[in-house]
Amino acid sequence: MQASSQVNQVGAPPPDTAQNRSPSRRSERFTSSPLDVRILITNVLPLLVGCMLGHWLPTLGHNPQLQVLWIPGPVLLGWLLFTPRSQWRGCILAACAGTVLSLLLVPLSALPRLLASLGEFAMVAMVAWLLQRWRGDRAALEDYRDLTLFLLLACVLLPLCGAWWYALALGGRGSALAPATMREFALTSSVSYLLLVPALVNVARILEAPERRHGWHWQTLGLALLLLGLLVVLWTVDWQDGVVTPLLTLAPIPLLVWALIVFGIAGASLTMVVVAVLGMQLGLEAMGPFGFWTPERNLLTGQAWTLCTGFALLFLGALSEQKLSNRIKLQRAYARLGEVTGRMLVVQEEERTRIARDLHDDVNQSLAAISIRLSTLRNHIPPAERPSVVELQDQLLSVSNDIRAISHELHPSILRFTGLASALDAFCIKRNARGRLRLRCTIEDAPRLNDEQELSLFRIVQEAVNNVDKHARASVADVLVCVRGQNVVLRVDDDGVGILASHLRRTPGLGLISMEERARLLAGTLHVGTSPLGGARIEVRFPLRDAAPRGAAGQ
Repeated sequence: MQASSQVNQVGAPPPDTAQNRSPSRRSERFTSSPLDVRILITNVLPLLVGCMLGHWLPTLGHNPQLQVLWIPGPVLLGWLLFTPRSQWRGCILAACAGTVLSLLLVPLSALPRLLASLGEFAMVAMVAWLLQRWRGDRAALEDYRDLTLFLLLACVLLPLCGAWWYALALGGRGSALAPATMREFALTSSVSYLLLVPALVNVARILEAPERRHGWHWQTLGLALLLLGLLVVLWTVDWQDGVVTPLLTLAPIPLLVWALIVFGIAGASLTMVVVAVLGMQLGLEAMGPFGFWTPERNLLTGQAWTLCTGFALLFLGALSEQKLSNRIKLQRAYARLGEVTGRMLVVQEEERTRIARDLHDDVNQSLAAISIRLSTLRNHIPPAERPSVVELQDQLLSVSNDIRAISHELHPSILRFTGLASALDAFCIKRNARGRLRLRCTIEDAPRLNDEQELSLFRIVQEAVNNVDKHARASVADVLVCVRGQNVVLRVDDDGVGILASHLRRTPGLGLISMEERARLLAGTLHVGTSPLGGARIEVRFPLRDAAPRGAAGQ
């Protein structure tokens, strides 16, 4: 049984609600707030640049009507889905500003294009509101119902309405563009929403939660770039028509599955964006797995492949994301439980100290006063009755000694003033004098620990020895404190009946749970196994680098 080290908890700000808004609060959100600079950097500038590039990049191609991706609308939708609703106004204004700046650079048909973009942004805001209203407190694009609604609204309805609106705005007088052009724009928009929105949402999610970055290492990133380079080589080689051609469309599938396993849905989404853009762009250049027909047909084939693969990857990633979210929630619950247990142990030590002080200062002093009164009374009673008073005084002395022993066990003051080694020696001497269990204490290379660490180790020894004395039916127990490498090691061995692993898994006792939590507070582990003496071994390990020098009180 092991107790892992603590897990950091990461919280997210609660969503804004319409009922709590007021004009003063709305004005305060964007004025004199310490978060304004962060909002400007994380929301406004990326959307501004993204919309500028989204309108400017299509003008660089040989055929502006054949676009691989349409960036402005999907970027805005992705940003709105992971941004609190209180910041939506800034995001929409940033997207509009980027559109205006891009149209100033390319002033051809600027006003109709601006109207078309503003209409699309309005539809994007409506879709984002519907998606957020539907999902409630759930994470974006994680539940299958949310994914289905996203596909219907963002990948089907929004591209169709956007294509109709662009045709209406750019055609003038309500006349529409050619049906083929509307179809191409709708397909491009659908592919763009399918690729870019999940990628943005999932990347934002891993940036907010460090627990989701388990596979993001330099080695795995380098391997991913190497595999992408190998895919580029496979797709750019001039293969002869035949069996190899259909296999080229399946070549990215192992890469996407590997990215999903290693990086999660965020890495798989980014890989899907790169692979899809690469395939469609090569198709326009009459290369790759989609480059065997006219540019229009090549782009249509690449879009169809992207839609099918993207749908499958999105639902497969949702399953992986749900498992990861459940694991993260469980880790956070354990972390909160550990924090609560740690606070309970602190409160327990404070209460033990108070009780020990009350026993020593109040109860023992009262018993001493009673003993003095009995001594005075003994001098004023007949000699025949004095032995009874002496016997009563002896009983009071025995009770006083027992209370003093209980007080020292509740709060070992020797631990504070002389350190762990002396406290353990005194503990072993007292236990050997009190019971049948023979306790041997060994401290090798006494480590320099702070007061909290020494107290935790001492309590673990107390609990372990009490368990051995009550349940193990042992005659000998060895206590060892030593340093092994960079770890402090505590071992308690006995020659008793031992502990069955099945019993530990089924009904771990409160004492074992207490020791486990104290080991967790030390950022270490507790292991229960078989001792060389024939009984059980309780071993605690925690890193020495976390041990701080004792303070003046401890010295």
